Amino acid sequence: MTSAREAKLVGIFWLAGTAVLAALPYSVEQRSTEIVLRDGSTGAMAVVLPQAGFNCARFAVGNIEFLAPPVDPSALQKGGAGFGWPILFPFPNRIANGEFTFNGKTYRVKDGKGHAIHGFVHNQPWRVTARGTDNGAWVTGVTETESNPLLKKFWPWPCRLTVTYRLAGQSLTMTAVAENLGTEPMPFGFGVHPYHPLPLTPAGTRARCEIQVPCRQRMELTPDCIPTGKRLPSEWLKQRALGDVKLDDVFTSATGDACVLRDAEWEVRMQADNAFRHWVVYAPQRNVICFEPYTCVTDAFNLHARGVPDTGFAVLERGKPWRGTVTMSVQQGKTK
Repeated sequence: MTSAREAKLVGIFWLAGTAVLAALPYSVEQRSTEIVLRDGSTGAMAVVLPQAGFNCARFAVGNIEFLAPPVDPSALQKGGAGFGWPILFPFPNRIANGEFTFNGKTYRVKDGKGHAIHGFVHNQPWRVTARGTDNGAWVTGVTETESNPLLKKFWPWPCRLTVTYRLAGQSLTMTAVAENLGTEPMPFGFGVHPYHPLPLTPAGTRARCEIQVPCRQRMELTPDCIPTGKRLPSEWLKQRALGDVKLDDVFTSATGDACVLRDAEWEVRMQADNAFRHWVVYAPQRNVICFEPYTCVTDAFNLHARGVPDTGFAVLERGKPWRGTVTMSVQQGKTK
């Protein structure tokens, strides 16, 4: 017979009508519109919203929040690219004028005028396919052409995106797998757009927060943030204070794998594996900053068609999935 102690350590039990999968120190709690991941040994937690683009809306250690909430709370129900940890697929950032040419054919991926932006998965419901507590608290979600009306309407290549969030210690890791389900080669890009609040604690200020971006160059942009193809030197390769600078910059020529935010009491590292060679850093008037690892630069499909080198443009073949991993790690204590 299983003892009360054994039942507490491992198993599935019910609390107040809510299912909890527990294997201490990790737990996964299913609520009506969210899934909560916890590491009891560090006090870390993350909240994932399957119906709102599989956005990780919160990542916290104790009472310190490392992801910013939406300006409009209704976004917690419908998703969007303005809070938490949005997922950008099958292209990150903008496609100029909503169209591009590939293999001699022009594709339009947007209704009306203006640029297409941030893909078609960040404001659609996802399907949760698995969760568990081995090697961390984790949950896996899927979106695909047949279940995503925007992908089906605007993206002519059948595809699937599978994402797993895993919380362990003071790190939250996302692993993404993109698959081409059709018979024709598919141009694609992937990125994420996590929002960090500035400052992280009342002990800091936005101006004194320090950042570092592991890229030697940034791309010259038009006033509406489309790269021209020209590269300029980056001013952020070494750690420096943000001050009153506003950023919406595309960085390339990566020399490392992590962007770093240092506040008065905490450090955040946004680390990406070698599937990501480009970053966008966004620090608007709003007191947030986003370190956005991308597989390709903004408007890479059109830049590549024009012969601009080193854009990260890629083609996904059937039966050859793409995989990439991004990790957000936090630690207390400002380091140099």
